Amino acid sequence: MKMKKNAIFAAAAALALAACGADETCLGKEAGARLENSASPAGETLDCGWNPSVKRRLDELIERNRGNPDAYAVFDFDYTTAIGDLSYLCMWRLLETLDFKAGDLGALLKPGMPQRHYAEIDAIAALAAKLKAMRLKGDETAARPEWRDLAGRYWALYRALFQEIGHDEAVKWRVRLFKGFTPDEMRGLAKDAISAALRREGLWRDPAAPKEKRGFAIPTEIKQLFRDLREAGIAVYIVSGSIRETILAATGGDFGLDFDPGCVFGSVFKLDADGRYLSETDDDSVKPWHKPEFIMKHIAPRHHGAEPVLTAGDSTGDYTMLTEFKDLQLALVFMRNWREQTMYDLVASGGRVVAQGRDEVRGVLIPEQKSIEPEPLR
Repeated sequence: MKMKKNAIFAAAAALALAACGADETCLGKEAGARLENSASPAGETLDCGWNPSVKRRLDELIERNRGNPDAYAVFDFDYTTAIGDLSYLCMWRLLETLDFKAGDLGALLKPGMPQRHYAEIDAIAALAAKLKAMRLKGDETAARPEWRDLAGRYWALYRALFQEIGHDEAVKWRVRLFKGFTPDEMRGLAKDAISAALRREGLWRDPAAPKEKRGFAIPTEIKQLFRDLREAGIAVYIVSGSIRETILAATGGDFGLDFDPGCVFGSVFKLDADGRYLSETDDDSVKPWHKPEFIMKHIAPRHHGAEPVLTAGDSTGDYTMLTEFKDLQLALVFMRNWREQTMYDLVASGGRVVAQGRDEVRGVLIPEQKSIEPEPLR
């Protein structure tokens, strides 16, 4: 009976696509023949976690724009589409596997850094070399005290650099660990990191770095929202500052999301002559705070120059795309941290801005505005 209902739903979705002139690329495979395979398990409640006022506004938006080929939605990825940060997730996994591609770790991390941190970088590199020499298998590395020391030192140094040289430069230093990866290897690392994280529920704090959150989840309600938008003929795009290959790994069908690569935009590393990542990003990468310009350049032309009807984000890096489009009908804010005054003020402004809460510990949406975070470790 379930298979029959799913087949009927898939057929109806396909007819809806045929009836409108939308670009089917970003309407998703769920809206066609593969929808049956992505249907939710029997008995799963799809709307239970939505803030009721948010769900009502989303439903109204979908009905208002049904069949409009120029209607589209743009979502951030980290802490918006998913609960968790993909680049952090991949960083944790790479520190566990120690599968660096660019040779000596110390030589990789020192360029451009204040010399007062060289001794700490040398200590991190020495710990990594010691662990690699042990030839441990599987997740045995993370169980070693040397690894806890390495992880703690690395994240403490990153946080220190964050304060000393600012967000952008600290992030550039952090993603240097991916230098030497091919795009395929980056996707493989991301899939491995996501799979490892999904063995546990939601997000958690790691004793090796008590201030950092680990984990990953894609709420069922988000998957269903994408299906509902696409069934109505509203194309869905992801525009994120995260590494594009990691987003492709998360949205390629293995974890409940099925995006065409042409509908996923993110940071793109420059490649060397051998097709391996350099340590800087391409000039045409997505840049936080400049998402509206990126959207109008790369997405709007597919919809006769129209602005998005819906944008969704969680942080100040999404602020401009949540506020600057004059034709925007709804700005959906996933409240990650109420200490971000800019986002708090945005939500308090009301109007076309709505806020959705999450329980990060369980990896689910909750019918509130505020979110629940893992308790910090002492």
